[in-house]
Amino acid sequence: MEWRLDHLGRPLPGVVERSDAARNRRRIVEVARRLFAERGVCAVSMEEIAREAGIGKGTLYRRFPHKGMLCEALLDEPTRRLQEETLRDLAEVGSGPLEKLDRFLLRLVRFTEENLDLLYGGHEPLSGEARVAYHSHPAHQWRRWTVLGLLRAAVREGSLGEDLDVEYLSEALLAPLGVDLYCHQRRVRGMSAERIAAGIRSLVPGRGGGFAEREEKM
Repeated sequence: MEWRLDHLGRPLPGVVERSDAARNRRRIVEVARRLFAERGVCAVSMEEIAREAGIGKGTLYRRFPHKGMLCEALLDEPTRRLQEETLRDLAEVGSGPLEKLDRFLLRLVRFTEENLDLLYGGHEPLSGEARVAYHSHPAHQWRRWTVLGLLRAAVREGSLGEDLDVEYLSEALLAPLGVDLYCHQRRVRGMSAERIAAGIRSLVPGRGGGFAEREEKM
């Protein structure tokens, strides 16, 4: 049987997964989650995961060609929560687009902070064109379109000037959340997550350097 898998190691629609294959997939993910939590993503090898899961390396690599895909599988649940929270907030009628943008950016900082090891471990295997292609990943594009939509709404209501390059700003606001830069700022420069959040917030013209006061501390 020739498997056709998505980026989380799951069969694509229309492909039947054998019970033993499903069991192996779940076992791989469970073992990876435990080892990553115990020792950190970068300190765990694919060979160790295969050995601990009691499966052959070939089986592991057919499911997950590199450790980055395992990290994506473990990020699936927190990413879904992030998207659900964002969609609920976007539907709120009691606040304007810039307030919603505040909350979305803060939510992204929290997500990055809470999942930094998985995000960094998933990014580590990428090189060359694959590293550049990260910015075309659906997860990044969803973030960009969310930010862009809120900026455009703020322009329409007059909160931001019509001459503002919102296309560029949407990418500039997300750039500090790139995993390499975020990891450097947090773990090399020693910046707090609150400081990074405030810095991102200050990039929006005329909005100052801090997030809305009613937002709780991270």
